[in-house]
Amino acid sequence: MVGDISHAILNQGWRDEGEFRFSPSGVESTGTAKCAQEFLRLLKGYVDPHLQHREKRDGHYEDFYAAATQIVQDEICEIVDPMLRDSAATIQAASRPLYEDQDANGYPNAFAKLAHSATLLIHWGVYHLLYPVTKPIGLGVLNAAANAVEQMEVFTVNHDVLVERQLQQGGIPFTDGFSDRVGDVLRFNWSWKEDTTVRLYKLHGSLDWYRFGFPGGIVQFAKVPMGCDPSTCKDGEGEELALLNQTPLFLTGTTGKERLYGVGFVGEFFIQFHSRLADYHTLICCGYGWADKGINNRVNQWLLNAPENRIVILHNNALDELKHKQFWSKRDRWTQFQQAGKIVVVPKWLSDCALNDLEPFFDN
Repeated sequence: MVGDISHAILNQGWRDEGEFRFSPSGVESTGTAKCAQEFLRLLKGYVDPHLQHREKRDGHYEDFYAAATQIVQDEICEIVDPMLRDSAATIQAASRPLYEDQDANGYPNAFAKLAHSATLLIHWGVYHLLYPVTKPIGLGVLNAAANAVEQMEVFTVNHDVLVERQLQQGGIPFTDGFSDRVGDVLRFNWSWKEDTTVRLYKLHGSLDWYRFGFPGGIVQFAKVPMGCDPSTCKDGEGEELALLNQTPLFLTGTTGKERLYGVGFVGEFFIQFHSRLADYHTLICCGYGWADKGINNRVNQWLLNAPENRIVILHNNALDELKHKQFWSKRDRWTQFQQAGKIVVVPKWLSDCALNDLEPFFDN
C-alpha cells in the first residue's frame, strides 16, 4: 500500500482545488499540483541515494513528506537545522524554475511555499487514496476477541476507518475519544472514560477528524461522518460550524510526526497509550513495520517496566525479516528480550487468526 500511494502521488494526475487542496484529476497534473509533484520527484532524487546507502531501500511518500517538512520548518525558522543548509540550498537552486515566477503569499519566500505545497499534495494524496477503502477484510477476530474479554484496548497507526466499521458491523460498543454529539459531528470529549468493552486509540489521527469552532467559543476536533462535507456541517441548531482546518488531522512523515507525540491534540492519545499499557502485561501486535522510533521507544520502555510484560507478534513471513528490523537488531534487543521470555511470535497474520489463536495471550 505504501508503494502504491507513493507511485500515485508522484505519477498520477492531480488538480488544485484552491487553499492548497488537491484531488485526483484523471489527466496530467496542472498548476500548483504540477509544481508540487515535480518538486517531490526532484526531492526523491536526493532522498533515494541516502536511503539506499543506509537502509537498502528507495524512499516513499513518508520520507518525501519528512524531507519537505524539514525544509519548510527551516525556512520559516520554526525548527532551524544548520546541517540542512547545504542540501536545502542545492534543492532550492534545482527547483528554481518551479517557484521563481510565484508569489510567496505569506511565506518567507516562494521556495518555502513550494515545499509546503508538496507536503499538502502528499497529505491529500493519502486522503483520496485511502478514502475509498471502506470494507473491512480479515478483521473479524477483533469482534470475537471483544466478545471474549471484559476490556480491550486497540491502538492503531492507520488513518482509515476500517477498525471502527468492523466493530460497528459486529455490534461491539467502543469509545474512541469522540462521543459528544453536536449536530452533524461527534466532538472530542475524552470518551475513553465511558464504560465500554473496547477502547480505540488512533495514534496517527484519522481521515474523519477536523478542527471546528463551536458555539460558545469552543475550539475542538470532531469526527465528521464519512461522505459528508466538513465545510457544511451544522450544529444542533442548524447553524453551520466554523471549519478551522480544511485538512483532516492525520500524521505523515517518517520523523517529523514524532515531534507531535507529546503535545497538543495528538498528545492526548499518546498519554492514553502510556497509561493504558501500564494496566496490561501483554501487547498483541500485527501489521506494524517497527520503523516509528517514537512508538518503538515507548514499547521498549514498557517491556522493561515489568518482568512479566511481553509482546506477541503476529508475523507470517520469515522470522529473520522481523529480527533484522532496526528496532530489534539494534543493541541485539531481539536476543535479549527473547531470552527474557518477552517475545512470542505467532506465525499467522491477523486475518488468518481465530479466537483460539489469541486467547492464550489474554491478560487475566
